[in-house]
Amino acid sequence: MKIVVGSTHLGERFIDDLRREFPQVEFAAAYTAADQAREARDADVYFGWPDRRTFLSARKLKWIACPGMGIDKITAVEEIVNSAIPVTNAPGAHVTPMAEYTLGVMLALAHKSPRSWAEQKERQWRPNEYQGKIIELAGRTVGIYGLGAIGRAIAKRAAAFEMAICAVDPSPSEIPPQVKECWPASRLDDLCRVSDWLIVAAPYIPATRLAIDRRRIGLMKRGSYVVVVSRGGIIDEAALAQALASGQMAGAALDATEIEPLPQDSPLWSAPNAIITPHVSALSPELYENRRKIFRENLRRFLAGAALGHMCDKRAGY
Repeated sequence: MKIVVGSTHLGERFIDDLRREFPQVEFAAAYTAADQAREARDADVYFGWPDRRTFLSARKLKWIACPGMGIDKITAVEEIVNSAIPVTNAPGAHVTPMAEYTLGVMLALAHKSPRSWAEQKERQWRPNEYQGKIIELAGRTVGIYGLGAIGRAIAKRAAAFEMAICAVDPSPSEIPPQVKECWPASRLDDLCRVSDWLIVAAPYIPATRLAIDRRRIGLMKRGSYVVVVSRGGIIDEAALAQALASGQMAGAALDATEIEPLPQDSPLWSAPNAIITPHVSALSPELYENRRKIFRENLRRFLAGAALGHMCDKRAGY
């Protein structure tokens, strides 16, 4: 039994821990493209995000274990989607920190924190600049695009701030009681219209690519906000930057962008009242430990010939 560890996402020492816990298994570290393609040739399992070259070099692969939640990099390889090889992911571990990030940046934008942080560095004291400009979350409507585990966790936290909550999800597995309305994808226009805060928590799949386009941004209320917490490529970033510059939108926070790192020439870097973070909203110590536990448990199942947990629908993209 050979397992290729093609990512250090869960720490460089994780492979040593696996070797001690599963001495009957050969673990091969492969962190470059050339090493991954070579080591995958006789591997039974690939842990990571294999590219097309690596996948096509694999002759006996039986399982691809995605270390994280999103499998869009894996399903970008058409041959993987069309194959019978199962793909699993590590759901749940990211939910709490990402939901907390969302409410954190909402509060920061509502209280003009980016401006106050800049003024603190300059040792400036300008209380008059904030008079009548702080936004209360209570009584506002938050629209959640994607009512998966992240979206549901955000809804529960937003409810604690006395916000009205609407959502769009084509097939929600659960609708929390805090959610006032949950609409199908055909009503995404309505979600944009009613949202004081629009939260992008959907997976990146063909149906969601650029779903929040220039037209839908134009449907949003003047003075509304956007938070992108799941994946880039779902919102039109150029249109968003223009809406921020014109004042139509009051603020935005993006933890994920269509191209990462965000290009240096992107107008979002200097957009007024924007918070840009480098796709780090989930990266708590608890996230990594929970993802390690998920892989270990699935590996035990695999070695025992039992059904794998956290199976993904490759064609659906999640």
